[in-house]
Amino acid sequence: MTTLPTVFADGIIDVHVASGVARITLGAQTAASSKDNKPEPSALLVLPVLQLPNLAKVLMEVTRQIEAKARETMQTQQAQQQQAEAAPDQVAGAFRFNG
Repeated sequence: MTTLPTVFADGIIDVHVASGVARITLGAQTAASSKDNKPEPSALLVLPVLQLPNLAKVLMEVTRQIEAKARETMQTQQAQQQQAEAAPDQVAGAFRFNG
């Protein structure tokens, strides 16, 4: 099996469309680029324009799944925090008498 190159990108620098092909320049923030706060090109993604809708659908689905997982995690943390606040001084198995 061929090893695929791995490219990191913080974002998209430029998109150029010509002759039915989209050329997307990806950029990454590096130590050298942090001086002027501009990412440096890290890769060029080239794909047929007809595939852009498919790429967009996949990225939107991944984004939706990440947002759903983040909401679920936040709700779980809030529920745990509310449970901890509701009975902060009680010990499991202990009795508490008021009065």
